[in-house]
Amino acid sequence: MATKKGIILTIIILVGIAAGSSIMWILPHQAEHTATVSGYGNEIESIRERHLVIMETMQSNLQGLLNKTISPDDFVTMAQTSSSQTSSLISELLGYNPPAAWSRSYLNYDDALKKYNDYLAESVGLANMVKGGTTASDLSAELSKMSNLLNETESYILKSNETRP
Repeated sequence: MATKKGIILTIIILVGIAAGSSIMWILPHQAEHTATVSGYGNEIESIRERHLVIMETMQSNLQGLLNKTISPDDFVTMAQTSSSQTSSLISELLGYNPPAAWSRSYLNYDDALKKYNDYLAESVGLANMVKGGTTASDLSAELSKMSNLLNETESYILKSNETRP
C-alpha cells in the first residue's frame, strides 16, 4: 500500500518533470542552438556537479530499494526522473560549442552521461525484478551489471578530467 510520504514524493517528482519539460517548450528555439561560453571549464564543472548530485541521490535510493525502505514503484519513478535530468545535462552539454582544446573533455563527459543513463535503465530493471520477486543469483547478476556501468561512467568522468586543457 502506498504511503502518504511516497505519494507526496512522487507528486513532487512528477511536478518537477512537468516543469522542466515545460521550460523546454517555453524557451525560444533557434535554428542553430549554440551557447556562447567564456569559461568552458566552469560550464563542464557545473554539469559535473549536478551529475554528481544525481548519482549520489540514486545511490541512496538504490540502498533504500535494497533495504526495502523505498518501494520498487517509487524507485522506478525516481530513476526515471534522474534519467530525465541526465538527458537534460546531455542536451545542455551538446549545446556548447567548445574550442578544440576542450572538445575531447566535453565528448568524454557526454559519454559518461550516456553510460549513466544506461545504468539508470538497468536500475529500473532491477526494481522490476525486486517487485516481481527474484532469486539472489539473478539479483546479484543485475547488481554486477549495474556496477560495471557505474565503473564505465566513472572512467569517462576521469578521462574528461584528464583531457581538460
